[in-house]
Amino acid sequence: MSKLGIMFLIGCFLVMGFGCGDEAPKPKKVPISPAAPKPAATPAPAKVPPKPEAEVKVEPPRAVSYSYNPQGKPNPFQPLVVERPEKSATPAAKKVEGAKREREGAGTPLERMELAELKLVAVVWDIPKPRAMVEDKGGKGYILTVGTRIGKNQGQVSKITPEGLVVSEKTEAPDGKIKTREVPLRLYSDQ
Repeated sequence: MSKLGIMFLIGCFLVMGFGCGDEAPKPKKVPISPAAPKPAATPAPAKVPPKPEAEVKVEPPRAVSYSYNPQGKPNPFQPLVVERPEKSATPAAKKVEGAKREREGAGTPLERMELAELKLVAVVWDIPKPRAMVEDKGGKGYILTVGTRIGKNQGQVSKITPEGLVVSEKTEAPDGKIKTREVPLRLYSDQ
């Protein structure tokens, strides 16, 4: 607050403090002269109001009700950004795009990496459901079990052993047939 504002507040408090005294001023009595007596009223003949020619009906005011019309207004409960799938022109193009998406943009991060980018760092095999752990180049770890999808070539963990794990990958042969090959990931490189 500025100095001027502070001084104004102090002045208001001082005026209120000095303005209120112990005794309030007493009102003075002013003598009132007696009023002249009123003459006795004689009853006047009652006037009959004239009959109106037409009766006027007064309608009560109409109750205004509000109704919301959402036409042309955005829905406040819909998300602002909506992803819409792209439409393909032909079914053959859809099939090619679907196969490409499966290879390149699969769901999990493990399915988007090549097997060569992953390093096997741990194996737990003496339990009913063996597990293994792999790391990517950034050091992020992933836990694998039998059946986990891994690699860009639609690979799947088929075995977990004390030495490492085996990934079954689907590859396309030059003649167009799809073949399955087994790629081992070893815990130690000297084995």
